Amino acid sequence: MNTNGILRRHWLCVALLLGATAAALAQSAADWPTYLHDARRTGISSAAIEPAGMEPLWCYRSPAPLRPAWPGPAPRDMYNSPTVDNEDRLDIDSVMQVAVVGQSVLFGSSVEDSLKCLDISDGSSRWVFTADGPVRFAPHVVDDRAYFGSDDGHVYCVSTVDGGLLWDYRAALSDYQVPSDGKMVSLWPNRSGVVVHEGTVYSGAGVFPAEGAVVCALDAATGADTGEGRYRQRHADMSLQGYVLASDRNVYFPGGRSGPWVFSRLSGERFGQIGGGGGTYAVVTGDESVIYGPGKTSAVLEEFGGDKRDRLATFPGGKQIIIAGGTAYVNTRGTLLCLDRARHLELSRQIVAKSEQIRKLKAGTEEHSELSGEIADLQAEREECLRWQAESPEAGAMIMAGEYLVTGGVGLVAAYRAQDGRRVWSAEVDGTAKGLAAAAGRIFVSTDASLIYCFGPRP
Repeated sequence: MNTNGILRRHWLCVALLLGATAAALAQSAADWPTYLHDARRTGISSAAIEPAGMEPLWCYRSPAPLRPAWPGPAPRDMYNSPTVDNEDRLDIDSVMQVAVVGQSVLFGSSVEDSLKCLDISDGSSRWVFTADGPVRFAPHVVDDRAYFGSDDGHVYCVSTVDGGLLWDYRAALSDYQVPSDGKMVSLWPNRSGVVVHEGTVYSGAGVFPAEGAVVCALDAATGADTGEGRYRQRHADMSLQGYVLASDRNVYFPGGRSGPWVFSRLSGERFGQIGGGGGTYAVVTGDESVIYGPGKTSAVLEEFGGDKRDRLATFPGGKQIIIAGGTAYVNTRGTLLCLDRARHLELSRQIVAKSEQIRKLKAGTEEHSELSGEIADLQAEREECLRWQAESPEAGAMIMAGEYLVTGGVGLVAAYRAQDGRRVWSAEVDGTAKGLAAAAGRIFVSTDASLIYCFGPRP
C-alpha cells in the first residue's frame, strides 16, 4: 500500500477544506445578515470600507409610500411636560431596513406584504416572496436561508437563492384577524422581527396587552417548537414591539413604550421587565448590559444590568450608541461623542447610586448638600472621559464599519474616522436616513421617503 500517496491526498483534502472554510468566513465577514448586523444589534461590522471614493450606484424606490404600523406620537404631553417635544418610541418600520448577504439585498415591504430580494450590483429584482400581511422588519439571513415575521402572525423561512418557502410557523394564537390601516392583520402580529442564534429562531407575536403575547424558540432547520431549547409560551399583559435581541444567556424583547422584557434564552423563563422610559432601539453589550431608548420626552439612552435590571448609566441626548471594546460612540442631536467606556461606566454607576440616596433626603440638610457636591464632582470627572467630539447633524442612525462610523439624518449620510472623529465623506439623500448597513465595500441607506440607496466605489 502506498501510504505516502494516501497521506498526500489526505493533506491535500484538508488544505482544500481549510481554504474553502477560510473563504466562507471571509465572505461572511463582508455581509450584513440582519438589522444592525448581529443578534446583539451591535451595529458593528469588521468589514473594511473606503468611504472617501463612494458614489451613488443605484436607488430603489418603493412602488407606494411605506405605511408604518403606528402614526407618530402627539407633539407634546400637555399634562406632564407641555414645553418638551415627545420622542417617537414606536419608530420601528418607517424605513425598509436591509440585510445584505453575498449578492443579495433583502428587506420587508409594508405596502406589498412581502420580502423582497434585489441584486447588489444594480438594484434589480431577483425574487419576491409574498406573505399574508405586511412585512415590517428586516430578515435574519443564515446559511442561504432568510427568516422573518409578518403582521399575519407567522414566522417564515425562505431560500435566499430563489425565495422558495422552506417552512412557516403560526406564532399567533389563532387565525383571527382585525382591520389595521386599511389591511387585515393578525390580532397577534409580528412586531418584534426575528433573531437567529445557535440554530434557533427567536420571535414573538402580540402588541395588545389584553390579548397576551406569544414568545417562541424554533428549530431553524424545521420550524419546530419542540426539543431542547425550543418552546412556545403565552404571556399576559405584554406588548412586543421592536427588534428582538439575543445574547448567549438571554433573549430581550423591546416593549415599545415600556422597557424590554427579559427571558432565559434556553428555557424561556421570563425574568421580568427592565425599567426606564421605553423605546424600540436597544443593544446588548458584551458584558450583558442592555442600552435602550429614546425615552418619552427627551432623547436619552439608559443602560441596565441585563437580567438584574439595575440602571448603570444614562446618555442624555443619545439616539444610538456603538460599544467597541473600551470605547463608546454616542450619536446625539448635533454631536458625535467618543468616550472612555470603562471609566464613564464606573463614574455613572457612582452617580446613579448617590442620586438614589439623595432622593430619600430632605433638601437643605447637611447630608443632602454633601451628596450634591459629590455628585457634581463625579459629573465633572465624567466629562473628562470624552476622547473627542465632532459636529454631526445626522442623528437618525449610526453604524460602524471597519475604521469608520457612518451616520444618517435629515437629507444626509456621512462617514467619520473612528480614531479622531474627522469627517471624510458625505452624500445627500431624499428624506431622513434611519437605516444603515455596510457590506461588500458598500454603504446602504434606507430613508423615510421609501427609498434604499446603495453607495460604493464606481466599478
